[in-house]
Parts: sequence; structure tokens; C-alpha cells
Amino acid sequence: MARIALVHDVAGVANVQAELLRGAGHDVDQIDLPDLGATWRWPVKGAALPLRLAAYLPTAKRLRQGSYDIIHVHWLPHGVVGVMSGCEFFVQAHGSDLHLNFSNPIYRWVSRRVLNRARKVFYVTPNLRAYLDGYADKAQYLPNPVDLRGIAQGSAAPTQVSKLLVFTRMDPVKGVDRIFPALSRLRHIGEITALDWGPLAKDFARGYGDAVRFVKPMPHSEIGEFLRQFDCVIGQMRQGILSLMEIEALASGRPLITAIDWSLYPQDPPPVVAARGADEIVEAVEKLRHAPGELAGLSRAGRDWVFRNHSYKHHLELLEAAYFGAPPPHN
Repeated sequence: MARIALVHDVAGVANVQAELLRGAGHDVDQIDLPDLGATWRWPVKGAALPLRLAAYLPTAKRLRQGSYDIIHVHWLPHGVVGVMSGCEFFVQAHGSDLHLNFSNPIYRWVSRRVLNRARKVFYVTPNLRAYLDGYADKAQYLPNPVDLRGIAQGSAAPTQVSKLLVFTRMDPVKGVDRIFPALSRLRHIGEITALDWGPLAKDFARGYGDAVRFVKPMPHSEIGEFLRQFDCVIGQMRQGILSLMEIEALASGRPLITAIDWSLYPQDPPPVVAARGADEIVEAVEKLRHAPGELAGLSRAGRDWVFRNHSYKHHLELLEAAYFGAPPPHN
């Protein structure tokens, strides 16, 4: 079995990977990086970069001397520690380290050095592939692993739509401005719930509090039970991808209405109802209200899709195939 270094962690993904790899018999070291200046504002943040690089030197030395078979660094700019080590390494991009950092000339220069030197570049959502032009030979989609324990526990598929949940952060990037005009037109169906979470939450609670019940976010261990209270879920309306929240809704067996760019999922399209604005949301909900068979079909298909694409087992298979050169598993 291999000796593996996982450097840095983003949203707990590296922690999950360490758990999976150790369970498969590999020897895994998790290595944190110093975060000096990470939360500072520009231009002070830029001035601190030499200090951050100096702080990375002990880690680079540890990687160089650690006799690792695999070095896997999370967050694209942090991949510079792999460059500094002189070792072969994998790097994993998570989102803004591509689409935001590439707009900054300093980070863009660092990131391109990392991309040029990395053996393989993982990206966690299919829309990020567009930022890896010129690196197609080493870019690989690596869907985030989702802990399905609890969330995917069996429950009956909905047979009607009388409880509707808006399951997304109240944030402009999620397109919530396209969702709430539909909710006033759907108040006749029964109960509508949204999360009191995000920069726009207070504004929407004031504007739509008569039609929508706002609830505080809950601990992750309670998400499965929470989702199963509802008959149908509305997800993000702008990004064209399934974020963790949409994936968890599918895993819980809830039919999902969301904006989807089908071209990003050519091999295994997710079983969702596509919508991009208020009229389409209203149309989708009204259609599902009168189609209990479709509700049941979407419930089953959603769970199956998540297990195929985001289960721990599938993630481990993809990781080992990328690390050791085996053909990636087929869904």
C-alpha cells in the first residue's frame, strides 16, 4: 500500500479522503499549512506572500524527505508547496481558487506555475473545467464525496406537493432573486420553507415573510431528517451545477427543481426538473402536484444518481485510479 501526504483541507474533503484511504490500507499523513496573511486584504495580503512562502519551507522539506508515493495538495495556490518540494504532486481546485484567483495577477502567476508542475489537477464541480484550458491532459473531474449516512436513509417517496423547501443559501450567486417571485404564486399549495442563512436572508424574510417560513440552518447530522419533512425542494437558480445542498436533497429522495446546465453532465445527467426563473418554477411545481408517479420516479432516481456519483466508495475508486494509473471506474 502507498504512503500518501494530504496537504491542507477544504470543507472537510481532505479529512474524508484520509478516512477513505486509511480504510483501504494506505498510510496517510495529513499536513496543515500555516495561514499567515490568508484573511488579510489586498494590497497587504500581497506584501505578505513572501512571508507565507517562507512559512511553507518546513512543509516543502517534509514532503521532499518523507518518501511519499503520493502528494495531494488542496487549494490551487497552496500547490506552490508541491513546486517548492521538487516532488511530483496532485493538486485539487475547489472553486474560487480558479474563478476568482485567476482574476488576480499575482495568484494567476502562482496558479499557472502550480498547474504546469502538477501531475494531475482535480476539480470538484464540472463548471470549473472551463478555467483549465490548456491543461486538458491533466484535468480530472473529482466529485466531492458526500456522507450519505443518515441523509440517504430510506423514507417513503412523496405522493403530493404540499410542503415545499427552498434549500439554498440566500445569496445573489445562488439566484435566489429568481426563486422568491414564484413563491408568492405558490402559497396556495400549503407550506413553503426557506433557510434564514446568507446575506439576503433578512431582506427576503421582510419581503416574503407572509408567504414563506424562514428557519435557521441545522447541524449536518440533522439534515436528512429535515429534508424528509418536505415533498419537493427548490435549489440554486444560477450556477448550472449541483452544489452539496442539491446533492443532499437528491440523496434524501426529494424531487429537485433547479437550474441545470445539461452540457456539464454529458455522461450521467442528474434526474432533476430544470428551471431558471419564476415562471418555470411555478410550472414545474404545478406539474409535479398532479403527477405522483413522477414524484416517486424522481425520488428513486435521485438517490441512485447520488450513490453512483458522490458516494464514498465511488470517490475512493476515482482517487486510487488517478493515483496509481488504473482506468477510472465506470458508473
